[in-house]
Amino acid sequence: MRVVPTRLAISLIALLMLAGTSSAVLMDLSKEDLINNADGIVLAVVQDVSYAWAEDHSQIYTYVTLNVSDQFKGESVGPTLTVQIPGGKVGDITQVTSDTPKNLEIGAEVILHLFMKETGYYWIYGWEKGSLNVENEAIPDYMMTVNQFRQLVEHTVK
Repeated sequence: MRVVPTRLAISLIALLMLAGTSSAVLMDLSKEDLINNADGIVLAVVQDVSYAWAEDHSQIYTYVTLNVSDQFKGESVGPTLTVQIPGGKVGDITQVTSDTPKNLEIGAEVILHLFMKETGYYWIYGWEKGSLNVENEAIPDYMMTVNQFRQLVEHTVK
């Protein structure tokens, strides 16, 4: 039987306890930051949500397919768009990624701030801050209408 020195054992226990307390910190992004730094901004309705392992089986991704009804910024993404988000559930395994949007359910109307990732999929710039709910032509988080948001984008884009 091997005996671990007391200091080493205490250090390992402390390290293990701290490992579970880490979390991501989402930058404080203004509306203007989101608008200027996104490659594209779309108004869309969620049509499908699916989950899959990465090819190397190291990561689970959520794939959100949307029907695009309007685009406020960027090159045309076409009528249908699929966004890749880290995290999801495959079988009995769930992978959680903090600060990712939780509002992307089938039927939800949203405004997304997008950027193209090296995976070949669009990702949401600003994570949950870059995914805005739309209800009755209004954006509750911004206390403005979709048309007011369109004007904000037009006046903000550098």
